[in-house]
Amino acid sequence: MNRFKLMAMATLAAGAFALAACGGANNSPAAGGNAANAPANTPADNSSAKGNGGEDKPDENPEPTEFDTAKEREAVIDEAWGYLKGMYQKDDSTMDENAIGIPGGWGPKSMNIPYTAMVLQSVLGTKHWKPDQDIFSESVNFLAESQEQNGSWSYAPSNVMPEAKGQRAVYITSIVVELFSKLNGVDSPWKGKLDDAIAKGREYIVQSQVGNADGPAPDYDPNKVGFGGWAYSKEEIDHAVGEKGKPASNMSTTTYAIDALHACGVEPGDKIFKDALTFLKRNQNAGEVQDEGFEAMYKDKKIKMADKGDPNYGGSIYSEETSKSGVRENEDGTVTLLSYGTMTYNLLRDYLFAGLKKDDLPVKLAWRWIQRNYTVSHVPGYEDSKDYEQGLYYYYVSMAKTLNALGVDHVEEPDRGLKHDWRADLVKELQKRQKGDGSWVNSTSRWQEDSPTLCTCYALIALRNTEE
Repeated sequence: MNRFKLMAMATLAAGAFALAACGGANNSPAAGGNAANAPANTPADNSSAKGNGGEDKPDENPEPTEFDTAKEREAVIDEAWGYLKGMYQKDDSTMDENAIGIPGGWGPKSMNIPYTAMVLQSVLGTKHWKPDQDIFSESVNFLAESQEQNGSWSYAPSNVMPEAKGQRAVYITSIVVELFSKLNGVDSPWKGKLDDAIAKGREYIVQSQVGNADGPAPDYDPNKVGFGGWAYSKEEIDHAVGEKGKPASNMSTTTYAIDALHACGVEPGDKIFKDALTFLKRNQNAGEVQDEGFEAMYKDKKIKMADKGDPNYGGSIYSEETSKSGVRENEDGTVTLLSYGTMTYNLLRDYLFAGLKKDDLPVKLAWRWIQRNYTVSHVPGYEDSKDYEQGLYYYYVSMAKTLNALGVDHVEEPDRGLKHDWRADLVKELQKRQKGDGSWVNSTSRWQEDSPTLCTCYALIALRNTEE
């Protein structure tokens, strides 16, 4: 059975997520053949040609047309919705007839719930969202009816696929809770009717945090790896602690959980976010944000966080003991895990939602890593170019959601004196990558990004977050 891996992360983020050479010499958006494809930080030539006597002549080199981010974004979204609408109740990987007729949903039958929730998230708030249309009302009702007794959602309803119950449930419950929280806050037929589903889903997420008093690992040692974070599901935490002595908490799942808790109104000062900050800081590649005495191991070697001057300094890894972008052996016998873009954007957004301020050191260090590694052409952090596009569309979501939450219009690269209009850059890049049928798909299949439906959802969510 296929597994729904939304990672970079992030996992993907999360991860999370989901990664290109860190601090490379050329990490600004690649220029195309005209102004619409040029980096947004490239100044336009505003000169005009004049003939003798000051009479205007036809311009042999006409001015490049200024890129209209809002207009181009809307056109790209229109084409994308055309594709997604056509994929309703269809499996984009096999188009198998057995997948047709699923009540209100997208994606393969084995992963019907997360795909459906992500499609709805991606189109909610656009002009295409019409809640009275069956395609939307049936899908929302399908999700509401698919919630398990413990408040969670998994790949598919347990009455359809009993073996799916509990799989990636933190990820998927977080996606649905975030969607329902947004539906509950707009003028829609569901406003006020999803309160119970949201409350039950929120409680499942809260109890799934490693170390939660009501969860599967209530006595988990706060000094051990994984504390304060989230693994794939409450059930998988229980198994991991029993089998390995430690849960597989990671930055990607943690980010999905924090996004959902933020969306449904959990306050930054809540204990759940205070414990989350312990986990988040332990994943930041900077020695001075680590709590004294904490140690993590990569295989049999001690992990050493990056020092100032190291290109990994300030960024994020995938978990205290792993990184999707690789590992470096140090002369002293320790190893340093490599930072990468998807999880660093996730980390910064998590910090903000958990209550840190822009001038707090962990936030400033993550922001500086992002400034040094700004790009929309690939995922920064991977050292091998063949890995540059692993989890690329998840990276776009992480980037756009974080910069939108941060409230910045530009990302400056102090070292190179560049100032990037990230919204325009991202719209241009996604416009360039869009297929003729309106979809997106990654040539690198890792984390299911060979699915046009999944990548198109990612792209639309990223585009929605470029709106001011």
